[in-house]
Amino acid sequence: LTGIKLKVVAALKEALGDKINIDKKSGSLRLSSNILFDKGSAVLKDEAKVQLKKAFEEYIGTLVTNSKIKPHLDKIIIEGHTDSDGGYLYNLDLSQRRAFAVMNYLLTLDFAKKYNIQPLMIASGRAYLDAIKVNGVEDKEASRRIEIKFRLKNEDAMYEIERILDAN
Repeated sequence: LTGIKLKVVAALKEALGDKINIDKKSGSLRLSSNILFDKGSAVLKDEAKVQLKKAFEEYIGTLVTNSKIKPHLDKIIIEGHTDSDGGYLYNLDLSQRRAFAVMNYLLTLDFAKKYNIQPLMIASGRAYLDAIKVNGVEDKEASRRIEIKFRLKNEDAMYEIERILDAN
């Protein structure tokens, strides 16, 4: 599967260039929470919706309109991330509500309806479990973010695992 994922990330980079910030390893789209939400809030800012819509349609559009990628697409995951200020459960709740707010907005778009994206989408709060660190120190601003990522199907590997288990 790693080979397929690398090809998908390469296709995303080729299609999108430097228009949007994509993590080179995972292929995930990163959006700063400061742009999307007020501090401590899970209400999407009106002015953020235009940027979010554009980034989502370009990013997901590359995945769902490519006939070599779409059959392998399993999930589109909206992840909310926070910094380490405050308690873990508070941040977990905030990150989940933010991920849900982004997903809820994206599902209202004509684009999401046209490509039937709802069955693929899930929202996940991660609190500060995946904080961004620079030289071993948390970069609080970078840690506060929404990531939109994709997961690919792994039917071949699952089939192989089942075959091995059935043989025992």
